[in-house]
Amino acid sequence: MAELAQEQALFSANVEEWVQGHTGDFVLIKGTEVVGFYPSLQQAFAEGSKRFGLTPFFVKQIIPANPLNVSFFGAHLLSA
Repeated sequence: MAELAQEQALFSANVEEWVQGHTGDFVLIKGTEVVGFYPSLQQAFAEGSKRFGLTPFFVKQIIPANPLNVSFFGAHLLSA
């Protein structure tokens, strides 16, 4: 939504910093205000609904830009 462009820009400008302490959390942003960080989408959305009612607000999960995915194909791993 074009009306959330300001919030998206704030998110993009800060996500790398937020990854350091809030990976996996959901950030709630309204305009230029970072309202808070929440452990679940439901909590962030509930707070946004409580504060802003039916007006648009921004909620997005904080994840690294290039997350590391590691897969192990085998049941036996050697250990020292």
